[in-house]
Amino acid sequence: MLLPKSGPPRHPAILCHHQHGGEFHVGKDGPAGLGSDANQHYALELARRGYVTIVFDALCFHERQDAAGKLKGADYERYEAMYRITEGKSLQAKYVWDARRALDYLETRPEVDASRLGMIGHSLGGQETLFTAAIDTRIRAAASSCGFGSLRTLKRDRINHNYALFVPALANNGDYGAVLGLVAPRPFLVAARSDDPIFPKDGIEETVAAARRAYVAAGAADRLATFFEPGTHAFSPMMRTTAYAWLDRWLAPTE
Repeated sequence: MLLPKSGPPRHPAILCHHQHGGEFHVGKDGPAGLGSDANQHYALELARRGYVTIVFDALCFHERQDAAGKLKGADYERYEAMYRITEGKSLQAKYVWDARRALDYLETRPEVDASRLGMIGHSLGGQETLFTAAIDTRIRAAASSCGFGSLRTLKRDRINHNYALFVPALANNGDYGAVLGLVAPRPFLVAARSDDPIFPKDGIEETVAAARRAYVAAGAADRLATFFEPGTHAFSPMMRTTAYAWLDRWLAPTE
């Protein structure tokens, strides 16, 4: 957890979820500012902006790799995903469960204004921002970077991604647009790059269009926003600036 150096006694707080990138030896250290990629330092940057931020390792990453030491990297990720399917569960559900426990902890902290909780993440972190915000209404505003597209385009382009993204029976009950629609009327920013090889632009637009119907029905059309810029899968400085301004709009202290 990162704390602002100054400001009021209680601050808005942001749950910051790390990326995937196939780099299982890293996790919370990226957003916390301890990694070498400055584009991943969003928990540190938001703390400097006046937010309490919290980061943790998702299962299979960094300090939560196989405790038995038998499986490495994607092999352990596959194991965790597959055995959950046999129990009628999913790795995605586990990830959301863990994120909600981080929100529980934030609510206990005297430095945190629990009425102003948000979430942000890139790639896997953007994916978890989508699913967690859909489930947990304590998240009052969220920003996702390169976190999701549509099942249709993933299948069309034969795109493999992390195991948690493929939720059992999701295709029988809608697509990621149905999940995003569950966030309405709470503010959600979809930040993306137009040449992302994992999430094609038309799939992102399709998902946002489907979710927008829920936002319009809730009288909150202005609370679902998109930001596209040229480039491939990354959380660029301009994307972060846009995401931070979005969170400030809904969560920052009133002067």
